[in-house]
Amino acid sequence: MHPTQKGKVTLIELGFLTFYILVIAAFLQWGHHRYGWHRVAVFTGRFSALMVGLSLAGFGFVYLMAVIYTGIPYYPTCKTGKCHRNDYQYRRLDNGQRAVFCQCGTLYRKRGRRFFEVQPDGSVRRYMIWKAFKGWIPDG
Repeated sequence: MHPTQKGKVTLIELGFLTFYILVIAAFLQWGHHRYGWHRVAVFTGRFSALMVGLSLAGFGFVYLMAVIYTGIPYYPTCKTGKCHRNDYQYRRLDNGQRAVFCQCGTLYRKRGRRFFEVQPDGSVRRYMIWKAFKGWIPDG
């Protein structure tokens, strides 16, 4: 999605939403005629609680994996201390590789849990490392 299109809904998405609402309404009507409103309400409540619980468990698992393995925030503060996680840009270099630039113009690379500073000659120098439950610490 293009950054200027945040919050916009397409006609296809509205069609899917309408389809899902119609399917749910048909299910509720069928359940009412077959079992009565009380049983349909109990089933719907239990199903909703199960879906919310599974979603929260999934998000919790993803968050825990990020805390342990990749880092939150994903990028540390730059060397000058001026650029934070949202100030980095991921760009392609002239040689075809990709790198991370902070707004100060410093070039970085991230590999796994390590964050490297790229020197003018192309070599890399260790800068920060992500430690589980400790955050970004100097890698020296």
